[in-house]
Amino acid sequence: MAYEPFASRSRAVLIGVAKYEHTQDFANIPSAISNTAQLRAVLTSGALGRLIPRTVETLAEPATRDRALEAIRTAVAQAQDLLFCYFSGHGYLDLEGDRPELYLMTRESTKAGARLDGIPYTALLQLLASSRAERVVLVLDCCFAGNAGLLPLPDRPFSLITSSRVGSRIHKGDGIDPTPFTAAMVRVLREGTHTPDPVTVGTLGIRLGELAAEQGEMPDADYDPWQPTERSSGGAGDTVLSQARRPRPTPAWLRALGRVRLRLRRIVGYAAFGWTWTAGPGQPLWHRAVGGCTALALLAGGVTGYTAANRPAPLCPAPLELRVLTSPETRGAVASVLDAFQESAEGTTPLTGDGSRPDGCGQINTTVYSAPTDKVAAAFRDSAAWAEPERACASSEPTACNSPLVEVGAHPDVWIPESSSAYTRVREAAERPESVVDFGTPRTLARSPAVVAATEDLPGVERNGSTLAQLVKAADDKDITVRSADPRSSDAALDLLLHLPATARSFSATDDRELVCEARTGLSDSPPQRLALLTAESTVAALTTDLDSRPPCLGDSTDSYAVYYPRDVPPLDLTYIPVTWETSHADRADRTAAVQRLAAWLTSPAGQRELATQGFRTTAAAAGSWRNYRFAVRPVTGSGSASAARISALLASYAAAGEGRRDVLFAVDVSSSAYSGGNIPVINSLLARAAKSLNPKDRYGILAVPGGTVLALGTHSGGQLDAALRALRAVKRDAPISAALADAPSSLSVLVLVTDDEDSARATAPDPPLKMPVVVVSLEDFGCALAFNKKLTAHDGTCIDTSEDIADRLVEALA
Repeated sequence: MAYEPFASRSRAVLIGVAKYEHTQDFANIPSAISNTAQLRAVLTSGALGRLIPRTVETLAEPATRDRALEAIRTAVAQAQDLLFCYFSGHGYLDLEGDRPELYLMTRESTKAGARLDGIPYTALLQLLASSRAERVVLVLDCCFAGNAGLLPLPDRPFSLITSSRVGSRIHKGDGIDPTPFTAAMVRVLREGTHTPDPVTVGTLGIRLGELAAEQGEMPDADYDPWQPTERSSGGAGDTVLSQARRPRPTPAWLRALGRVRLRLRRIVGYAAFGWTWTAGPGQPLWHRAVGGCTALALLAGGVTGYTAANRPAPLCPAPLELRVLTSPETRGAVASVLDAFQESAEGTTPLTGDGSRPDGCGQINTTVYSAPTDKVAAAFRDSAAWAEPERACASSEPTACNSPLVEVGAHPDVWIPESSSAYTRVREAAERPESVVDFGTPRTLARSPAVVAATEDLPGVERNGSTLAQLVKAADDKDITVRSADPRSSDAALDLLLHLPATARSFSATDDRELVCEARTGLSDSPPQRLALLTAESTVAALTTDLDSRPPCLGDSTDSYAVYYPRDVPPLDLTYIPVTWETSHADRADRTAAVQRLAAWLTSPAGQRELATQGFRTTAAAAGSWRNYRFAVRPVTGSGSASAARISALLASYAAAGEGRRDVLFAVDVSSSAYSGGNIPVINSLLARAAKSLNPKDRYGILAVPGGTVLALGTHSGGQLDAALRALRAVKRDAPISAALADAPSSLSVLVLVTDDEDSARATAPDPPLKMPVVVVSLEDFGCALAFNKKLTAHDGTCIDTSEDIADRLVEALA
């Protein structure tokens, strides 16, 4: 019996990498946009699909490694019935190791750095297999996808559908329609198979094989024909993906005979009646006139009906891609709200610009992405580099250039920060002569009160009447650790810092989403931490409720928080800011109309209700549907606005408070297993970027393990750093990791270990533990699960592995 998943309990991630930054390695694949758009349409079709729009995450532009992994991890954590993952882009086969390794290449990927900026298939397989979903389906439309079939499937209900044979390179499409494999898959999901039953994973694979055989050889000799393969374990092949059915076939001659007989009977009957009524004996003259007119009308109607019935369906162009940039802590909520917009009348009514799309076609597709506020502010200040990165920097050294496209993503059409304070920080930058960006009139969409959320009740203070200083002091008096995010990257933390500068010492995580994940106490085996979080009410709601935007790091566990509302801190105001770029001309009319339409919907009762369901205070409801006894119905009044000068001065003083000379030692595993092949450019690039991110007054050194000091602690020029990196050499013996770390100077501020974990897996951590924080950078997938690395980073340390962007994470850890 077929397995039919529940739509609300299922999740899908559709990744289509259309643009690549390093085109010398990987050409662009414009068809990837059509792939994800058409696949999403058929999977969420009300008559056919088994999914609903709000449960389908689509990444087409920009499709970076971090955003892809974030979307997949979120779906893995949320899916309970069906987890569907689709990838369209370049596949790359790394032949450097003991066996070929398949990597799925994203926007910033390169061949030389595949281990650093690609998604290893083995890691993706483990990540998907860890989901609690009943069924998992993975679809790969890329070159070398067939190599994925060489690895065994997880021991659970799991299906894999690939588009090519082992070692095969397939065509990337014409750039307008979907790629051949995805076009065939969409066709089967829309039309059904030869059977009268729904389309399952198994029948989809069979029908795809038939269509591939019908297509034959590719006209381009440089590519192999696409050749699908379907493999399933644990009985997952019976998972229903579409309700499209074909009725049981009736013999052609019998169908034709039935149609002829029915039509003849109707024609004879109507003709006999019409003739008798019109020209029969004794009929009046007006009967003859009416009969003649009726005959002419029927003839004209028949011709018109035949023409309309046989008119070809309109060719639907790709929907307008509306790029929406928001804060990391609000990304999930905004994405859920905009899913509802896409299905609303405002989202499906044709636009009226020059690029109008026919009625019945998709009109607007919203792509929601996020970045910390400091990176967004820097990108808007250097808007020319954001709009036209190829003209922004003439330097041959990439690290010397500002790269908003890499740090943030594509330039947005709409910016929705969590607070208007973020807009205040960059508003003046848009007025500079060199700026190519223009901000529209901001609109407040919703509010979220600032809160102090404590893991236990605070004595001597009121839930609604105390000041922020009183609440923080009450927590300190009870030895409760007060924590908040970095105000340079978090809108909520900045608004709180505006009213209590003394809390600068307690800021830690880069944004509120990371703060939530770091503060989770229900997932730890150690005794619960005594914490008080300074953040926004909507962020705390994700800790205790089942919102769509709930961070996946929380899993099924929740902590109990008592929420306090400081009376002297105005609420955060979720702000809608239209963004216009001087460099955009082709579809400006349509894009402007879409931005205005989205703004009107978000401020309408329908949009306000959707925002309220995500934990925001709106005009539709005093508080969201998630409110429980720990949340107060506090009036949200006042404004959090502050001058740009005050914000700049406050952030400068915050940064200065954390400055001071630091000593950083990079210990590099140069055993032949670690410092060889594709790891060499990855390690060198990692060290160069991390060293250049340090403050000018910081001292750093490089230690080769085994081998000794390569660069002594000190302040070094770029030439000295380059010479040290060239001096690194692989050594054909084990790396004495433990001994080298134990001999490290105790005065170090941070010790960074870069290793492939082969030698450290057999080592024991130094005893007693090191007194300085240790950052471990593992060159293996999920290396942070190693016991050695866990113990080494137990004292205020950090572990980073290739399941995330190790370069960005190391820079953040050293910030």
